[in-house]
Amino acid sequence: MNKCDRCRDREATILFTDDWQEWLCNRCFNKMISEEIGVTLETMPEEIEVNDHSGTRRNFTVQQRLYPNGIFIDATEGTEFGYQFAVHGELECNQTELFEKLKDKVQRGVAKRFTKVGEYPGGQKYSAIIDDEVVGHIDYDEMSSSTPMIVIDGQPYTWEQLGEMVNSFEGFQFQMKFYDKTDDVE
Repeated sequence: MNKCDRCRDREATILFTDDWQEWLCNRCFNKMISEEIGVTLETMPEEIEVNDHSGTRRNFTVQQRLYPNGIFIDATEGTEFGYQFAVHGELECNQTELFEKLKDKVQRGVAKRFTKVGEYPGGQKYSAIIDDEVVGHIDYDEMSSSTPMIVIDGQPYTWEQLGEMVNSFEGFQFQMKFYDKTDDVE
């Protein structure tokens, strides 16, 4: 774990490069950009808690990031391959409304279930896609650098596991469309 080169206190997650390289924590990065562009981030809750489609309580860590092209707010579930949501607003946007937009996106995103797990009569478990639709995000698979990890319903699936779920749709047509994590998927 790298420590921030400025405050020397928090974990550095951003490598800033200009004429030099500097490891920064999120707070010091935001402060640096704020001073550069004259925009101040408002204080927001650091967590969002919502119930998912099954009533399970989901906890998300909220992180704001200021860039010269706008304000980004992420909500990341505190599990290895959990849900992830983000929104983007212009520099002069209403930051409270932007946070509310993120909160709504999180609530909508966990409200619908896209997969189910079952068991065949012989005891073999299976995963299946519900209602011919699946929404999730792509993550890095440490076990295989050549294939991604697919996260659906806050659960990780290997590319092969997704392929097994898709097998039941043989002969069907499909459309694969990718969205930026700040876009709304409808």
